[in-house]
Amino acid sequence: MLNYLSIDLESWAMPNTPEFLQLKSQQKKRLDNGHAEKSTLKILDILQKTKTKTTFFIVGQIYQWYPKLVEKITRDGHEVAFHTHAHDPLPDESSLIRSLELSKEFIQKFKPIGFRAPRINFGKKYFPILKKYGFKYDSSSYGEFYSQFVYKKVKEFPVSAWKKIPIGSGYFIGLLGNHIDKVYQRLNRSNTPFISFLHNWQILSPLKPTFPTRSYLITHPHYFPYLKNTSKSLEYLVKKFSISPMKNLLQ
Repeated sequence: MLNYLSIDLESWAMPNTPEFLQLKSQQKKRLDNGHAEKSTLKILDILQKTKTKTTFFIVGQIYQWYPKLVEKITRDGHEVAFHTHAHDPLPDESSLIRSLELSKEFIQKFKPIGFRAPRINFGKKYFPILKKYGFKYDSSSYGEFYSQFVYKKVKEFPVSAWKKIPIGSGYFIGLLGNHIDKVYQRLNRSNTPFISFLHNWQILSPLKPTFPTRSYLITHPHYFPYLKNTSKSLEYLVKKFSISPMKNLLQ
């Protein structure tokens, strides 16, 4: 059975917190210090060794910082999808349009047909805009595999949830490690694929990051599973399960 484990490609310096949202692109790039590139190359090496093809939901600014990296992703045969311009909050339709316009070069060059919003937070009201910009599917919700729907000719592929628990998130892979396979196997035994994702910064820990701070972890202790290195889990999962790019769900 084909399953769908994708990568959300962004910088650790792109959390939706006030101190980072106010930074300009080049300020975030200096903080990133090459980490987004290094972590992605490590992912690509794992995928190449296991002959796995998958989907990268890429923040537009990452392409501006490391254009050759995104070109390598496509050369390696992976699907390029879109994850907003700067890991943007999307409180309204105008914010989505602005994000898409800022990444016009990326969209015109790679023609992504898949979209994922930060924090898996989106709504049907945005689908007409996605359709206008050439997108054919979205994956910005949690739900059961068969809760897919089509709206304005854009198909929604929810990230896997089991009994309303978002077990397809990078959080749960960080929390459970290789043991997440028990949940995924249970889905497969019921003839259900899983849809899940990891962030590139979960694969390779950044050096001297300024986020999350100690005070943030005290007030947000649930963030700790995101700090676990999941490179071994990624390698384990792509060896154990057959993984496919998200675009194949449209077939």
